[in-house]
Amino acid sequence: MSILIVGGGDIGGTLAERLAWEGQDVVVVEASEARVAQLREAADVQVVHGNGSNPAVLRRAGLDDAEMIIAVTDSDEVNVVSCMAAAAESVIPTKIARVRDPDLAEAIPGIFGKDPLDLNINPEEEAAHTALKTLRVPGAVGIHDFAEGRVQVATFAIDQPCEAVGMPLRELKSERGIECNIVAISRDGQMLIPGGQAELRLGDLIYAAAAPAGLTAVAELLDKRAQEARRIVISGGGNVGYYLAKLLEAEEIAPKIIEPDPARCQYIAERLGPSLVLNGSGTDPELLREENIDQTDAFLALTDDDEDNILAALLAKSFGAFRVLALVNQLSYASLISAIGVDAVVSPNLAAVSAILHFIRKGKVVSVSSVGEQAAEALEVVALETSEIVGKPLAEAQFKDAVVGAIVRGDEVRIASGADVIEVGDHVVIFALRSAIPRLERQMMVQLRYF
Repeated sequence: MSILIVGGGDIGGTLAERLAWEGQDVVVVEASEARVAQLREAADVQVVHGNGSNPAVLRRAGLDDAEMIIAVTDSDEVNVVSCMAAAAESVIPTKIARVRDPDLAEAIPGIFGKDPLDLNINPEEEAAHTALKTLRVPGAVGIHDFAEGRVQVATFAIDQPCEAVGMPLRELKSERGIECNIVAISRDGQMLIPGGQAELRLGDLIYAAAAPAGLTAVAELLDKRAQEARRIVISGGGNVGYYLAKLLEAEEIAPKIIEPDPARCQYIAERLGPSLVLNGSGTDPELLREENIDQTDAFLALTDDDEDNILAALLAKSFGAFRVLALVNQLSYASLISAIGVDAVVSPNLAAVSAILHFIRKGKVVSVSSVGEQAAEALEVVALETSEIVGKPLAEAQFKDAVVGAIVRGDEVRIASGADVIEVGDHVVIFALRSAIPRLERQMMVQLRYF
């Protein structure tokens, strides 16, 4: 597939590197000369210097041959115009734009006609939803939803001695009755797909696939104490903090929001309901003490600054906040953050990458989540008649560096075992290392059209 990416920042650069590694034909359009030089050194992709909203630049980048344009610059307006210019200049099947302003996203159909974009990406809104889902699972570092929330893949850190340490994975179900699959273990910087004989170790980061009740049982086994999050403090009144506050208010929870910009404080206070907006900094120890941070169920650091978020989360934790979460856009931080005392992370950039991958995967892919610094993917795929693994036990499927975590058949959720047989129409949740994706596509999606 020939893919044109407008914007070589965090999202565009990550996508370009990922897709080029998979053998896709990728061209990046980037306006910054310094960033152009960085991209040419970091990724094996063609980079064109220029403004992606300029039709001449798009043609120079190969617009006529492109099957997809993905506009992910920091400017909503540039992203939308880039897609519209591409549509006007060429017949391009798929157009994706990063649009963070909800008012603009709502106005786009009226300006450009019905369904002008195949996907509007709002990474900040997606991050807010992810943060809320993470709060609902005790001790989870991160969470990914599949099958409309009936199956989840949760990340847990084994950061304290517990009865799970030294336990073979096969005993989770056979002796403990826990309905889950540990689909991957991150250990010593490597992502592993474990067998049933593998044992859990202190320091592991594990990925568990289960229905929500099964994840609660895993959390209990890991001694992750549950506490309903109702007293919530949000550091950062930007888009992520604002979206999360709106979600919480819909559940009749009124968070406190700490925001340093007085104008932004007034803006969000006028648009929120019972939430309390405070002018200040989430890294101010005196303010945290005044707001009784030691009685807080959850503290979420959601500013645009990764380092400030980590510092604020650690400060709140040291003052007694029960659970702390930090927003990070640098993916290299994600694997380190639990080791330094932050309970959970959320990444808008990773949310955007996952949404875009949905449009690129072959076959009938319902959703894709990129995990573990993009070392792996969790996918929900509808099994079609032409799939190689339909009609045979999973033990005979000969997966390599991939595992089926769960099978959803109608209203039934099955935590997969080697004896299970996938049927046509099943929704299959698969966890796969990055190296396994091309082979997995052939197994699950052979002879299928792009979807």
